[in-house]
Amino acid sequence: MVNITAPLRIGYLLFPAFTALDVFGPLNVLNLVSIKHTMTLSLISADLAPVSIDRSILNGISGGPLASSASPNFTQFVLPTHTFGTAPPLDVIIVPGGSGVRDINATQPHVDWLRARLDDDDDEPGLSYVMTVCTGASLLARTGRIAGRNATTNKAAFEWVKSVEHAADVNWIAKARWVVDGRVWTSSGVSAGTDMALGWVEHLFGRNESEGLRVELEWNGLNRTEDPFAAYYGLS
Repeated sequence: MVNITAPLRIGYLLFPAFTALDVFGPLNVLNLVSIKHTMTLSLISADLAPVSIDRSILNGISGGPLASSASPNFTQFVLPTHTFGTAPPLDVIIVPGGSGVRDINATQPHVDWLRARLDDDDDEPGLSYVMTVCTGASLLARTGRIAGRNATTNKAAFEWVKSVEHAADVNWIAKARWVVDGRVWTSSGVSAGTDMALGWVEHLFGRNESEGLRVELEWNGLNRTEDPFAAYYGLS
């Protein structure tokens, strides 16, 4: 178990067209953890405008890869609590994935903010963990600050994530459900983020607590080192 001074300060980095379960799976775990442990939550985006989920909707206009789907306006929104300029010091930063990460220009400010938080040890002395879910690993890779580290990501998008700037410098573990390399935790696609979150709770508070949460969520967890979707997508 790890000793972190309360409150445990959690921050989610949000962008249009993030994947719902990437955020709300781990967040459900954190909601339950917060019953016993003092925590704060910050939802961080470029501005305080509502952030669309799964589909890019900006100023009421649907765009992005799902704009031409049968239901382009079937979406939900999250209200951020902080901007890049007002986000408080954090112990944990969580980065979801989703189709929005493929808009390289739109997410550059997110990458820049994340890089600054990783770089600025004096202003961010408490930053203990950076966690990515699914293709959120592409944003972290683009910072250039995980060169030489082990990481994983969504198996269906594995080759695309490996193609982004600075990703060639990362040691990508194809078979893993989630990977831990120091303070950097990265998970495979979508539901894997919840597996990682439960693993992180075990790391922080012990197996009894993580297993209690898993049972409460009725969650059938998968093994950390063996993601069955790696074989499905022909990765080894």
